[in-house]
Amino acid sequence: MLDGYRGAVPTEGFFMAMGGLGVSLAGFAGLISAFDRTAISGSPVAIYRISGIVFLSFAVTFAGFGIIVAYEVTGQDLPLTIRIGTVFLALPYLRGFLQARPGPSWPNERQRWMTIASLVVLTTATLANVMFANFGYLEVLMLAGLLGRVTIFYNTIRDATRATSAQAAPTAEPDSPESAPSSS
Repeated sequence: MLDGYRGAVPTEGFFMAMGGLGVSLAGFAGLISAFDRTAISGSPVAIYRISGIVFLSFAVTFAGFGIIVAYEVTGQDLPLTIRIGTVFLALPYLRGFLQARPGPSWPNERQRWMTIASLVVLTTATLANVMFANFGYLEVLMLAGLLGRVTIFYNTIRDATRATSAQAAPTAEPDSPESAPSSS
């Protein structure tokens, strides 16, 4: 069906918007880092969050823009472009497995295992598209990949704005892609 398509990448605006969104999220990470004066601002959890947002944000930027470039470089071969874009999306998950090792960034073991389980599901779903090369699925995967970024961002803002007493020990839980924002 799409094999005969020639011209611009279908829904090129979507991929351009995702690239721009990645740059915006990385910028917000910088703002959080600059303005966070809470007790947890230098903790391993905070460092994990900031580095995670920056890396994941630039990953979505490169994936969004890279798909458009890959389409032209491959001679407008849409199935190959979809496969290349899908591999771009899988790379941050591999980094996620490395960061999910036990350590000070993960004071809550349950959260760590939930994150690993989410990474397994997301990686499996993403790599399946390397075989199927489905264009709509690629777009859904890009949106699903934002879940972890948004969760990290939300939890960082939540912890930065949470009122803590001066005597309380800093507490923060690392983020997992499936942890839904809750009203606190």
